[in-house]
Amino acid sequence: MLPGSKRSQAVSLALLLGAGATAYGLARRDPSQQEEDALVYRDLAACLAQGARRREDCEAADREARALYPQVAPRYATQAACEAHHGCGGCRAGDAVTPAAAGAFIPALSGFMLGRTPEQNLPVQPLYRHETRGCGSGGGGHGSSYCTSAGGRVWTAGSGSSTARVSSAVARTAASTPRVVASGGFGGTGHAMASGHGGS
Repeated sequence: MLPGSKRSQAVSLALLLGAGATAYGLARRDPSQQEEDALVYRDLAACLAQGARRREDCEAADREARALYPQVAPRYATQAACEAHHGCGGCRAGDAVTPAAAGAFIPALSGFMLGRTPEQNLPVQPLYRHETRGCGSGGGGHGSSYCTSAGGRVWTAGSGSSTARVSSAVARTAASTPRVVASGGFGGTGHAMASGHGGS
């Protein structure tokens, strides 16, 4: 092999190793590049049926999600704007949920997300279905796509209980106040890629 070729290979290897180290360093610093094991359930019964967490954990998470829902659910100015993000029939008049949301429309509560283990200390988050086909678009249900109150996206393999790999940015960003969503603006704060295991 020619000396120049050896030098070229050495430089290429050094660049490759450097890129890998940079990516690793960014992943350590940037929470959006890290992932958490999360559990996604459509309701309390699904959480209890899977048995991944204790009964008291499921019950506490369900209570917390239901208590948070009227406080942090995103607000839309019109039903059409809400259904454009959450599907036909996926929204409710705000005052039917809380007087604080009178005059707005909010997505129906479709489930909740919690950590795979208590040690993770992930905040419980209410979830809403994500379906971009409105009432006049036809098509089926939302399948396995959800939104958090903060605007993060969560995908699972099935419409029921699921173990999901969720980006830390989404799993650890819990809304404390309701989001007022402009047209086309929901789901922009992060994404959660998940693969479901078990449940349906």
